[in-house]
Amino acid sequence: MTILRALDPVSPAFSRTKLVLFSPFRKGRTWKLAVTAYLATMSEMFLPFTLIALFFIPLAKRSGGPAAVVVLVAVSLVLTVLYLVFLYLCSRLRFAFFDIVLNRGEFVAPAWRQYGAQSFRWTVFKVVLGTAVTAVFALPTAAYIQRMISIFAALQIKPGEQPAPQVEAAIFAGYAVFFVIYLGFAIFYFASSLLSDFIVPSLALENTTLRQAFDRLSRLIRSEPAQFAAYAALKLCLAAAGYMTASMAFYIVLLFGVFVVGGVGFLIGLLLHAIGVPIAILTALAIVLGIALYLFTFFYAMILGCGTVLTFLESYTLYFLAGRYPLLGSLLERSTPPPTIYTPPPGYPPFQSPATPEAG
Repeated sequence: MTILRALDPVSPAFSRTKLVLFSPFRKGRTWKLAVTAYLATMSEMFLPFTLIALFFIPLAKRSGGPAAVVVLVAVSLVLTVLYLVFLYLCSRLRFAFFDIVLNRGEFVAPAWRQYGAQSFRWTVFKVVLGTAVTAVFALPTAAYIQRMISIFAALQIKPGEQPAPQVEAAIFAGYAVFFVIYLGFAIFYFASSLLSDFIVPSLALENTTLRQAFDRLSRLIRSEPAQFAAYAALKLCLAAAGYMTASMAFYIVLLFGVFVVGGVGFLIGLLLHAIGVPIAILTALAIVLGIALYLFTFFYAMILGCGTVLTFLESYTLYFLAGRYPLLGSLLERSTPPPTIYTPPPGYPPFQSPATPEAG
């Protein structure tokens, strides 16, 4: 396949998304693939947030003694193990999702069975990377929180008393620090997603080592720095636009469901009230019906919308890499049906231009 610039894969990515999810559209199959895409993205970044509880060991020791410390550590470690298992499962789904979009697969299980070793190596790398990044953020954050606690404890603000200027400055500084922390983690998440875009294909298709996959990515960045930067910027813009569209579609579907189901439910409620059903029971039924409608709409429409956006982004990545990675390009081309060419029915008369009148 030809090498495409960063903007060129947008159009074929739309077509690929339609082929993978909606050709044909079956509500069960399409939603299953959307769920696979949704869960696959949960492996993009590892943050050991379950270990944050260890910072509260001194407090637990003062309030509950050694027994409280043992319980706190045990719960934190159990949650961390469960988180690691969930990360591995989602990482394996990440490879399965790549295979499904590349080969237009309809079933998750065959793709799931192919990438056990690759997904384990990728999970270990994400754990090491995420732990290192978290350690970099955790130490200054913990020190800053302790400093803020000491500042507020020393101020001894009385009820109804106007706070001192240093209190307002401390609150503003706290918001600023947390904004910087969240911004840092957002940048880390986006960088991790870019790594998945370029490392997963090498691991999945050729079972390369992590070093070989990173060497390939390094050569791409050195040879085409402008196109790599344009790809990253455009992917960020496409993701933002896609998720905004998915959110708007979700609320439109939810409002439509509220009007339709609510209208029918209101009529049924009038009939039940006419035959003597108490208002309290009707109100409880309306609340239960509203919660069920919201949950159904969220778990179907919202996940379907997010899965569509994620499938488009994965297709965009594949077409960007296709010309730069011959093996991937050949597989992508093989799984893409040829364009439909219109042929007129038999016996359809060809077009004839009218005769030109002769000059007198």
